[in-house]
Amino acid sequence: MGRLGNQMFTYAFARVIMEQCGEKTFTANFKRCGHKKETGDDGLSCFNVLPFTTVDYDIILRKGSMLQQAAYLIYVLLGRMPVVGHSDKFMSYLERWLRKVDIHITGAADPAYRTHRTKKSIFIRGYFQDKLFFDDIRPVLLREFTPILPPLEHNKALYKASARPGSVCVHVRRGDFLSNIYKKDFYVCTPEYFQKAIRVMCQRVKNPCFIFFSDDIEWVRKHLYVDGYPCFYERGNDPAWEIMRLMSSCNHFVISNSTFAWWASYLGEREDKIIITPEHWYANPKWHSNLPGGDEYIRLTI
Repeated sequence: MGRLGNQMFTYAFARVIMEQCGEKTFTANFKRCGHKKETGDDGLSCFNVLPFTTVDYDIILRKGSMLQQAAYLIYVLLGRMPVVGHSDKFMSYLERWLRKVDIHITGAADPAYRTHRTKKSIFIRGYFQDKLFFDDIRPVLLREFTPILPPLEHNKALYKASARPGSVCVHVRRGDFLSNIYKKDFYVCTPEYFQKAIRVMCQRVKNPCFIFFSDDIEWVRKHLYVDGYPCFYERGNDPAWEIMRLMSSCNHFVISNSTFAWWASYLGEREDKIIITPEHWYANPKWHSNLPGGDEYIRLTI
């Protein structure tokens, strides 16, 4: 589900299952593989990942047993009812009930599937946005989340800047987060957040240089710059695989509440890297607001 950042979480989790089960071959089924299906720019196909297939149907309803299909269909239909779907207690009860027929909705509630052996298919659906799921295989992910294609020639100056000891990646996500549909849930990283984060980096990083990435790079050029320090700006229309490699090649990170930015900081290989994030991942207080990560992050309150 979702675009590249969410796909990477799903792949990483599935990759762990492969390692734990001792499998030699691997297939991941992604219901959706990004917006640019014809080029793969927005999906995993441009990385050195293991083979996977893309499907346009609900896998549980197509591949599950009759009992699994019936149970899952009941879960989906009840979840669409406002009284049930808005009740965390009732949905939690339904998910516990589904686990009895080997359907795990989050993958986090019950670790039994990790060692469970059965002739039945086990379905695990979720976003798996926590490095605790896959941190043990980080070296594998560092290798497989490397783009297949070489760096683009026009970004030579940015790669040179990212190699500086004080390079700071600043990821500014605007676009859909400012739309009427998503703003109330996702608009967390205000201009004040980025300004404060940049000040913190100037205090903690010796001779910093800032490399800005955004889906609205012209706004960033006008509103985010650092007097007295070098600033570079990605052009704003490079493919996702190139931007991921550029961002992760930096040494320190200021990230938005974006899974894409989270992965760039996670793939950064400097051991003493500084990562600054917003205190809450979501603007909507009803949603789970913890950052998908550990305690090494600096969380800023605005």
